[in-house]
Amino acid sequence: MNSVKIRINALACLMAALPVAALAQAYPSKPVRVIVPLAAGGSTDNNGRLMAEKLGQALGQSFFVENRVGASTDIGIGTLARSAPDGYTIGVVPLGSVATGILLRKLPYDPYKDITPIGGISKGALVIVVAASSPYQTLADLIATAKAKPGFITFGSIGVGSSHHLAGELLKQMTGTDMLHVPYKGASESNVAVLAGQIESSISGSSGIASHVRAGKLRTLAVTNGERVPPLPAVPSVAEFVPGYSAGAGTLSLFAPGGTPTAIIMRLNTEMQAALKQPEVIKRLADAGEHPSPSTPEQLAVELRADIEKYTKLVKTSGVKLQ
Repeated sequence: MNSVKIRINALACLMAALPVAALAQAYPSKPVRVIVPLAAGGSTDNNGRLMAEKLGQALGQSFFVENRVGASTDIGIGTLARSAPDGYTIGVVPLGSVATGILLRKLPYDPYKDITPIGGISKGALVIVVAASSPYQTLADLIATAKAKPGFITFGSIGVGSSHHLAGELLKQMTGTDMLHVPYKGASESNVAVLAGQIESSISGSSGIASHVRAGKLRTLAVTNGERVPPLPAVPSVAEFVPGYSAGAGTLSLFAPGGTPTAIIMRLNTEMQAALKQPEVIKRLADAGEHPSPSTPEQLAVELRADIEKYTKLVKTSGVKLQ
């Protein structure tokens, strides 16, 4: 009798698993929308398009990017959170923007419930840049002018409350300077403003400034990490000018709406991890000053919580005000 029950239970488990397996195998059966919450041309957009391209190749279906910009990524990520949890809308999420955003305002989504981690894409550095024609040869030059002319130096970021913005505010606080923050809808807009002479400097992801630096149009002054980073070994860290400073970039990642079937999440994660091992992908990220940052959904969820704790501590201990 016991053996019969065991066989029946085993058969029931197998039958229950069949729809899940079938769902994963059938997905995707139509084009998949990939929401990017920042403007085209920046590091978030570039890497989001790279991942969309590779997922499309692996899964034999179109993954098309839709830029939904504004409100420091809240519009794009909010759109993702409200989308149907069927795997046909996924989104690129900069963890740093979520981690700082939750400290400053009421987000239009719950980052723990309304969006579901798929996996990490890449990690780079935030870089302080000026125009190549700028008189500022080093970060020390920029700081000296900021001290001599309060309110004269401007710095652009991808939006109020972003990790880019926080990096600039922390620099102000630790150097005792008065620099004006100018928010944009993405790194590309901020960098163009520097090139046009509309602002003095920009804090941007390394991927977003790579082409401008190679073309000799932008000059890198420093990375905001506590030390130099392997992709940009010649660029000094802010800490070399301001001891104790550290405000590194968070992981760029892929999320789905909350409630998306686990089978679909794992199918996407498997293909993401495979893509991030491809020599072409590694080279394209390296050319932009970044490196792959693959993770499981569980690891990404832990990282998000850790980032929120890190920025909460940073804001409290530094006295930085981001309003």
